[in-house]
Amino acid sequence: GFNEEKRNKAIQILAEKGIATNVHYKPLPMLTLYKNLGYDIKDYPNAYAMYENEITLPVYSTLDLEDAEYIAREVVNVI
Repeated sequence: GFNEEKRNKAIQILAEKGIATNVHYKPLPMLTLYKNLGYDIKDYPNAYAMYENEITLPVYSTLDLEDAEYIAREVVNVI
């Protein structure tokens, strides 16, 4: 699996290839509000594992098959 460092490196490499990816899932215990309420991400290892292994790929209405195939090919190459 990935860790945050490897995931972030993959995001960087994909960006260099013109593929904008991001991380859209952040576990609630990592948000300031929940931290201030006493929640600790260490108590939620599964949520953290999902977070460090998740990358959101480009999805939009004008994404054509050629671009989708390019994205898929480059993601496979990077991971």
